[in-house]
This record gives sequence, structure tokens and C-alpha cells, in this order.
Amino acid sequence: MLLTSVTLPDGTAAVVHTSSLGWGSTNIERHGLPALYKIVLDELHADATCAAAQEHDGSVLVEPLPNGPGVQAYALVLCTAPECLATAESFEKELGGPHPELGYERAWARKRAWVDYGEDGDMAWERADAKVQDVNLHWLQQVDPDAARIFRPGCFTKLLNTEHPVPGYEDFDLGKALEQYAAAKHDEGRMDRYGALFAGTADYQSDAFLPAGATTEASR
Repeated sequence: MLLTSVTLPDGTAAVVHTSSLGWGSTNIERHGLPALYKIVLDELHADATCAAAQEHDGSVLVEPLPNGPGVQAYALVLCTAPECLATAESFEKELGGPHPELGYERAWARKRAWVDYGEDGDMAWERADAKVQDVNLHWLQQVDPDAARIFRPGCFTKLLNTEHPVPGYEDFDLGKALEQYAAAKHDEGRMDRYGALFAGTADYQSDAFLPAGATTEASR
């Protein structure tokens, strides 16, 4: 885990705790995205120096890898704890300034601060979770014919705006699709794949990550 200082839009000095890791398509198909998310969250919690990082709810952010197909997963926490500020200051004094490779994290912190004080904060985090779910779905559809058959690409984000439906998605019932997929995976004994749709979101519990054994993505 790394720390970087950031000045929020209202002038508050803060710190971003960050843990990130990128996997290419081979690792994703072999181990499943829940395993990637667990690694970055475990690192964040193991090295946590404050309650904010220790109590992080389990959600991550995702971005495509810059070179080739894959996913970069981020576990990010914003805090203003004095001890974290002091640690970041000491680290950056030795470095000669803020970490040059953590610009994404600082931009995220400033954006989050604006959203937290706005009326649309809940919707912003709902969109972030939907983006993670669409990434999960994309990779599941590569390996699971049921996921490819039942869901439409990008459906979690495309169906957020109910006032202006996306063309081609007006008749798609996401709730019904989730029920159908859950039933198919239950019959197959692969409920881990159903759970993988929600990995990396605030609703996904740490004890629901894929276990080692015959029913994991790694066993395919």
C-alpha cells in the first residue's frame, strides 16, 4: 500500500491510501476477478494505519489496462487522520514531492470530495459499482455461455438512467436476468459465478470471495 497527500477543493489536507494491481486476460480467465479484488483489498487492510482503511467496505475501482486486454483494480481510501498526514509528509519529504505515479489517486480524491458534498453523491457511487459489475460481466461472458446468453453487455450501467432508456435496452429486465442466472448457476453448482457479478462492490462481503476448491474459477 502507498500513501499520497492531496489538497481537497475546500483546502483540507488529506491522504489517499492506495493499493492497486493489474491483471491481463490470462490471469483473469485463470483466477477470476474476485481473486484480483481480494488481493488489493487484503493489501490495503494488512497495511492499514487508520480506521478508515481498516474498515473499508470492500468496494474497488476498475480501469482497463493501458496495454492490452485486462483490468487495473484499485482499493482507495481518503482520510484526514493526523498520523496518516504525518506519515505521508515524511514519505514525500524523502521522495522530494508527491509520488509521481499516483496522479490518478489524487484526482480521485478531489472528485470524491466534490461528490460527497453534492446532492448526487449516492448516484455517483451507484454508477461506480455498476461499472465494476459490467467489468465483471464482460469477463464472465468470455467463459460462461449462460452469462453471454442471459445478459446484455454493459447492462448494469446502461440501465441506471430509467428516464432515458438506452436504445436496444428498453425491454431488458435486469432483475429477471439476475434471477435466471442465479437459477442456472444454482443448478450447475456454480453459485460462485453468480456472486462474481457483485465482486468489488460495496454489497460484496469479504467472506464471499471465491474459496479454493473445485467450484472456483481457478478450477476451470
